[in-house]
Amino acid sequence: MTENRINIMDPETLAPVVNTVEEKPKVEYASVTERFVALLIDYGVVFIPAQLLAGVVLKILGPDVGLWQIISIFAGINLLFILYETILSSGDRVTLGKSLVGIAVVKADLSGPISIPRAFLRAIGYYISAALLMGGFLFAFVEERHRALQDFLGGSVVVQIRQKTWFERIIMRFLGAVLLAAFGWVAYSQFFASGSLLQQFYIRRAEEHLGKIALLEEAHYTYYGSYTNDLLRLSLLSGDPVQFQRDTQKVLFPKDFKIGVQENTYKISARAKDRKKTQVYWTKK
Repeated sequence: MTENRINIMDPETLAPVVNTVEEKPKVEYASVTERFVALLIDYGVVFIPAQLLAGVVLKILGPDVGLWQIISIFAGINLLFILYETILSSGDRVTLGKSLVGIAVVKADLSGPISIPRAFLRAIGYYISAALLMGGFLFAFVEERHRALQDFLGGSVVVQIRQKTWFERIIMRFLGAVLLAAFGWVAYSQFFASGSLLQQFYIRRAEEHLGKIALLEEAHYTYYGSYTNDLLRLSLLSGDPVQFQRDTQKVLFPKDFKIGVQENTYKISARAKDRKKTQVYWTKK
């Protein structure tokens, strides 16, 4: 994790707008678009590599992995994001996303950078905002200094640390629109389509178990010269029928499990224990 450290309260760093009446520099606050772009960059920095790694771990563990292990993996990813935001939003540090956009988190009274405890509360605020159906982020659209719920929890405000040209501002708005569309698509695939990592895991685990049942069918044919639709007979061929039944209960809905046998062929159908109870099949070729 690369640490970006700057003096975010240096008058030469803050982007000033001169007030000709009082002759005092006025801090320019980060826009909602700038904040959103920075957040999504930071989200990707943590979650994309972590989810890829989680996918590899789940594949290695195979069908024996328990739900508590899956929950632990996802909890670990979110704790990593909280740690990332806590450390790199406190002191004179900035996260990668905020560094690229040119913004930083400081105390609400502009007296200096926020402390680690305040940064931790602010990181937790992201999840509270999300839990409120993203309502916590809506504060940024109506609050004078574009403060969202996490800023109120952390006693912070987000300021610009460098001036931007009109071209940079246009690019920032365009990038914000693109990232918003991408974020919406990912959210849809994660919660409504079949693209979530957890959804795919349950389906893959069910398909792997059907493959094991198919191997037992072949063993039954070798011993008895026919296939069977009796799962209990197949479990006796597994060597550990009790564990086999447990594994079946873990990955499939028993009442939806069927084996159709016709002469020298068979078809196994069942429903995986994912959120959508996806139908899975195995047909002898």
